[in-house]
Amino acid sequence: MLSREKCFEIVAIADREDVIRVGKAVEKCNDVTVVTLENVLLPIKAIDGAKGVEFCLGDVLATECRVLVNGREGYMLVLGDDKEKAYYGAIIDGYFDSSDDKQWLMDELRRMEEKWKRKVAEEMAKVYETKVEFEIID
Repeated sequence: MLSREKCFEIVAIADREDVIRVGKAVEKCNDVTVVTLENVLLPIKAIDGAKGVEFCLGDVLATECRVLVNGREGYMLVLGDDKEKAYYGAIIDGYFDSSDDKQWLMDELRRMEEKWKRKVAEEMAKVYETKVEFEIID
């Protein structure tokens, strides 16, 4: 069984079309109320290696959404300006937390995760093809 944290992770990395498709299916059969849906700037912090002092590298734009699904809170934070993915991701999160009958959702989440893993593997294979092998000449 997937944990809520794993559900959140999968939705955050999944293709937006898959998140929207599943989120719309959940929205159709449940009571959804938007609490917040907004763009936010998040600081990117780093630590100076020489002095060990924390400093701000800059900010990243993200979209944050909180909803209530059948009275239970759902939350999603996605990088960039993507209110639709954040909204439907929050619906999935809220439904995951509120529903006892979520086997179909877990199956969908596993499919999303497998699709993402295949995509990453394909990208890494392309990167590996560009690898240069050096020979040392004595």
